[in-house]
Amino acid sequence: MHSLRGSLSNIPSTFNNIIQNLPALARNNLDNTVSNSSTSSLSGEDSEKSQAIPNSLITEQWQLILGQNASVDDLESAISRCKELVLGTDECSFERKWLVRHLVELRFRRNELRDMLDDPNTKVNDSNVTKVILGHHFIRNLKHTPTSRQFCDHCSGIIWSVVQASYICQDCSFRVHHKCVQFVIRICAHVIASERNGTIEDICPEVGLAIQGYKCAECEVPLNFKNRWIEPRKCDYTGLYYCPTCHWNDTTIVPARIVHNWDFTPQKVCRASLQELNLIFERPIIDLEQRNAKLYIFVQNLSLIHKMRENLNEMRKYLNECRFAATDKLVESSVGTKRYLVQSTKLYSISDLASIDSGVIVDFLNKVYHTFDKHIRTCDICTGKGYLCEICSNNEVIYPYDDAAVRCVKCTVIFHRACWIRKSNKCPKCIRIEERKLKVVEEETDGVE
Repeated sequence: MHSLRGSLSNIPSTFNNIIQNLPALARNNLDNTVSNSSTSSLSGEDSEKSQAIPNSLITEQWQLILGQNASVDDLESAISRCKELVLGTDECSFERKWLVRHLVELRFRRNELRDMLDDPNTKVNDSNVTKVILGHHFIRNLKHTPTSRQFCDHCSGIIWSVVQASYICQDCSFRVHHKCVQFVIRICAHVIASERNGTIEDICPEVGLAIQGYKCAECEVPLNFKNRWIEPRKCDYTGLYYCPTCHWNDTTIVPARIVHNWDFTPQKVCRASLQELNLIFERPIIDLEQRNAKLYIFVQNLSLIHKMRENLNEMRKYLNECRFAATDKLVESSVGTKRYLVQSTKLYSISDLASIDSGVIVDFLNKVYHTFDKHIRTCDICTGKGYLCEICSNNEVIYPYDDAAVRCVKCTVIFHRACWIRKSNKCPKCIRIEERKLKVVEEETDGVE
């Protein structure tokens, strides 16, 4: 009992001794670690020295020993040369052993480099590398949007951008997993739009599932009850049926319904059609005068826009010949990317037609009109190219785009509309020209007599 008490009483002193000796123990362990590392480093240096290229192979060093920037082709050539040298050396010789070890190292580096090139998460395969597949120009999708989900256009699965690599097409915004990029079957919408050179003119040209063979129009998945039921979804733009993987029930306005019925109700379309319509949304490819000229009668804003574009086209002719307008880049700064609105009166984009329906484009063209008109009336060069009404002899300068002006169809001279009506739509200049021609004919006749 007394011995147990004595041993228990010695515990605090023993614990204190251990605590006091901890720094020394740690120092000894550190010294042992350093000595071991130094020993291992020395042994490593000895091993590296022992693996140095043999003297008999010094002449082949530039072909066998490659730097860190070596490509796959360089490694392939080095492997081929190493194989030849292995067969040319004696069996169990120091040279053959070194060559075999070096051959294994070269093959390992080649395989590692191939894996690195195929891995989208490495620095070698960065955003500048483009994969061209079925017209798509895929680049790494480096934009992470944690607030919104992104889905793969091939398998319709979620793209977890934080942990999954993905690609996006530079032309049509087709998104795809890294694992799915080699299995893409959808042709790029940019290629389809370029080949079609316009939009589908008919409203939902449906052909029926029987004509499609009860298969998806894109991936050809069976749409029947044989194995399992897959819902066929109709695209209002192409009129074809698709599976849920190729048709996500996206909605957008369809050009054919706008042109024929002035209908801007969003309709369900497949993914391929949605990408194509988004691609051509700002392109001026719809000629309303050719496809449905009656719209100008029934849509008031459309006829107003047509008149405004005719006036802007006349104003553009003045600005193109004015060096002050060219210096200030007046047309580019006012119109921006919609320069076609002042260059012609026929072509419209889907975006323009939607803006006409909402009335946004009317305000935009009014602003451009006032900017152009202010410059023309205050510029000395543009004012010098104006017209004076020959009928009333007024000093007011008039221009072809003025609402109170009218142009003679034959000689293109500008008059006040009121003066033109008072003259019974007869141009004084044309009358003088006709009189001069008659006088010349009479003089020739008198000369012959």
